[in-house]
Amino acid sequence: MNSCCPKKCSPSPCQMNSSIQRVSPPMELGEAPHWNPLTQSLYFVDVHRRKINKYHPETSCYTTAMIDCCDPLSFIIPVHNQPNTFLVGLGPAIGVIRWDGCSNRAEYRYLKTIDKTPGNRLNDAKADASGRLWVGSMGPEMNDNPGYYHKCRGSLFTVEFNGAVTKRLSNISISNGMTWSLDNKLFYYIDTYKYAIEAYDFDLISGNICNGRVIFDFKCKNITGDPDGMTIDTNGNLWVACFNSDHILKINPNTSTLMTTIEFPAYQITSVAFGGPNLDQLYVTTASYNTTDVQKSKLPYSGTVFRVIDTCSTGFNGVPVKINLCSLN
Repeated sequence: MNSCCPKKCSPSPCQMNSSIQRVSPPMELGEAPHWNPLTQSLYFVDVHRRKINKYHPETSCYTTAMIDCCDPLSFIIPVHNQPNTFLVGLGPAIGVIRWDGCSNRAEYRYLKTIDKTPGNRLNDAKADASGRLWVGSMGPEMNDNPGYYHKCRGSLFTVEFNGAVTKRLSNISISNGMTWSLDNKLFYYIDTYKYAIEAYDFDLISGNICNGRVIFDFKCKNITGDPDGMTIDTNGNLWVACFNSDHILKINPNTSTLMTTIEFPAYQITSVAFGGPNLDQLYVTTASYNTTDVQKSKLPYSGTVFRVIDTCSTGFNGVPVKINLCSLN
């Protein structure tokens, strides 16, 4: 790809000249990348095909397993101190599965409905620094307009160690990217159909959020694509995937400055996560959902997971969920 800046990172907007590698076969809707330092592997899902996936960079080993459950399968996060145990999103509920990372089948053990609104399903999820689960939901896809979803039907929830569920935000359209500032004083959040990144004052002890405000507006800055998954680097910059586009963004949330874009040979960019032994590799999930045959012929790697080298940044390990599994019965 072309670059309008030198290899050394620059604070001005530019297209970064980075090495991009494919590390998975194409999926329909790749999502929710999570780097697990214990296995030195990336976990992610293929949403509508109900598949969990694992990529081990050291051996270049890629494995996948089918979950025999409801559609869709929205995320996979390891459970703290429980080897081969994961929390997953299953339709409107969360479930706990066991998977050795090798076999091609994994069954869920528990199920707890989070969003009881008819037609809704869970979407993105992450654990905060305390291990508390944050999970958002979204409304159903429109029957007469595939790829578009009913607005303002979803919510943002937290699930505590004891299984207690708290609704943090309502009237959410598509709950997506979540991350926290380096000092854990701010919660960054994306509701896709707002076409913006918001910041909330955040209290790690209680999980309370307040004083929401827009810190980066896609429409005002003429950014193409829909904001989707998001992560943060060790300098406090946000990395944001843009669905219905071919790029991700690097943003300084303190100045609302677009620092960098990176383009991919894919039509739909869904999420991002740092990984690798030094946490300096950026993994990017993509999709081929509702793409035409012509589009697939032009960009056959849509749906692939990509690894980006030379981002001039490092990130953080994925945080496992701390939860009492018996509380999900």
